[in-house]
Amino acid sequence: MPYLLARCLTQVCTVTINSVIFMEARVAPERCGKMFLSSLLLCVMPATYSVLLVEDDPMIARTLSVGLRYEGFALHVAASVSEAMQLLQQQHFALMVLDVGLPDGDGISLCKALRVQHPATPILMLSARTDETSAVASIEGGADDYVRKPCGLRELSARMQRLLVMRQPQTDASGLLSFGAIQMDQQKHCVSVAGTIVQLGKKEYAVLFLLMRAAGKPITREQILNQFDDDNGIYDRTIDSHLSHLRRKLKDAGATERIVAIYGVGYRLEAA
Repeated sequence: MPYLLARCLTQVCTVTINSVIFMEARVAPERCGKMFLSSLLLCVMPATYSVLLVEDDPMIARTLSVGLRYEGFALHVAASVSEAMQLLQQQHFALMVLDVGLPDGDGISLCKALRVQHPATPILMLSARTDETSAVASIEGGADDYVRKPCGLRELSARMQRLLVMRQPQTDASGLLSFGAIQMDQQKHCVSVAGTIVQLGKKEYAVLFLLMRAAGKPITREQILNQFDDDNGIYDRTIDSHLSHLRRKLKDAGATERIVAIYGVGYRLEAA
């Protein structure tokens, strides 16, 4: 146990120092203790969004992983194109951040491939290149944004948040609520996936409404319970059953959007 604690503290100290280097900031000695404690707290903070970071520089990867965790992002790091493809086969990501220069390929080519495979997932390019050609090639290759290194964590976080906000569900004047391929007609009280009607029960419809209204942000079990009174038969022990039925019906209708459980937080609807 002491060895594990010492190892954890050593990694936190390293990340703290690297954060200063990455941000190119001068930090007064009296602030080092506060930075250390902040970095230690970040290790146990829950994250809202799962992000794929393809970055071959371990210092930058560690810095971003800790700094962006505070902003609600859980980064899964791949140091190469091959590692990125392996991670993408294992799980879904709400956002992808790609470095342009990679050891086994280039980020722009990877961006083009991922845009075909994951057309709805936001992609942000991160590069030390300052030439206009790389930025234009990235945007033309399907990237939603292009950020030059070095950049502040606050700026990067703001850009990432903006890309996610752009994917929030939209409700028009007719009462249609959309999230990806899922559409909810609140006037007709019906749900469809790419035009295919999904037959939902009253409780399943209500839970899906909460998830779609949250626009990819997590909702808690308490929020689901508070949506109903006891007469509707929604109890804590039945939430999992309703969510299971809802997942199955959406999947059977062809939806690629997923309802994801976030340990210790609740649930959220993720875009494909």
